[in-house]
Amino acid sequence: MIRPVHVPPDAFSLSSSLRVVQDTYLLISVENIDGYETIQAKGMMGIYTESDKMFLVYAFKFYDESPRRYWNQVVKRFGIWSSRTYLDFPTSGLYTTKKNGKEVVSWWKNRWLFIVEGKKDTEKFASHIMDLYAKLGGRSNW
Repeated sequence: MIRPVHVPPDAFSLSSSLRVVQDTYLLISVENIDGYETIQAKGMMGIYTESDKMFLVYAFKFYDESPRRYWNQVVKRFGIWSSRTYLDFPTSGLYTTKKNGKEVVSWWKNRWLFIVEGKKDTEKFASHIMDLYAKLGGRSNW
């Protein structure tokens, strides 16, 4: 997966960034979280389904620090050598991997960090989310 990174407009809340993704994918629930894996940060998680597939989307929005620090923790957790895509730029990043039976896609830009997990078609779902954010006016440059 190599593509420009898109995030929602800064005016969006965590909740609205997850709730807006309700077209061909069905949003089952949204809940507050305290992190992802070993990453400690306040955020929200949405659970989506489409046909027989389920996806978890973890969303974080940072005001006082860069999301890049947390994105680097995701990359470190799963490993650079197992990555399918690893694009690290000064203003954004994109990482995809398949490990232990799950697919993980993570991207950051501006204040936002997103992590998507699934077992099948996770890159397609993450791409769909980014395309939706681009249509909403999210920033689209790397």
